[in-house]
Amino acid sequence: MLVLVGLLVLLGTTCLPGGAKANNNVQEVHTILPYHQLMTPKWIHDHAILTTPHALHSQYIEFPSGVQFEQMLRQQLVPPNVLSSTDSVAITITIAMDTQVANSGDHDLQIGISDGASFVGFIVQDKHNYPNTSPCRLEEADISTGILQNIAGGSGPLVASRRYSGEINIHIRPTEKWGSCHTEHDEGYTNIANYQRLLDLTKGLYLDMYRHSPLEKYRIKYIVVDIYLD
Repeated sequence: MLVLVGLLVLLGTTCLPGGAKANNNVQEVHTILPYHQLMTPKWIHDHAILTTPHALHSQYIEFPSGVQFEQMLRQQLVPPNVLSSTDSVAITITIAMDTQVANSGDHDLQIGISDGASFVGFIVQDKHNYPNTSPCRLEEADISTGILQNIAGGSGPLVASRRYSGEINIHIRPTEKWGSCHTEHDEGYTNIANYQRLLDLTKGLYLDMYRHSPLEKYRIKYIVVDIYLD
């Protein structure tokens, strides 16, 4: 066993979550899947760090009203000191929410990736915002206090549809400061984001979820996260 460990160190191989290994040599040519997780309501309840009141149901996990811009969920995806600051990482997040509660009032969930100090992601807006803004738009902020601060956001193309789809797909490349969100609106809607903040990958990567307004409540059906290291 000691010989094998020593051999891995000499080869410059790093262990990643789920047992995957990423070669840190410059000439690495393989794309490796270091992380995949289907987060069901029960999985979220049992494993994620939930920092606000919540209730587990068979079909969803519910977060009732609370404090504006507060963090509701954090889940470590990649530990610190695994990735380098220049690693090319592609992240995909899919989140499904209950449409009944989303359609009943204000419902603007903020979800994305952080390094524990800075956050980049998207705000998923309810249908009441569609006449003036996009279904999902860029969001980035300082989160060092656990509250979204100094928020910078970007809009995007408007949609003709006024139906809240309940599911959103997000793609983020932190080192490129690039992101996109996709919904089913208008037979396929995509909003491209260019972030100002650069995440420090050496600090690790976290899935973060934040509340927008105090009276909003959310019902999360599932979250799926995939991370690829090019």
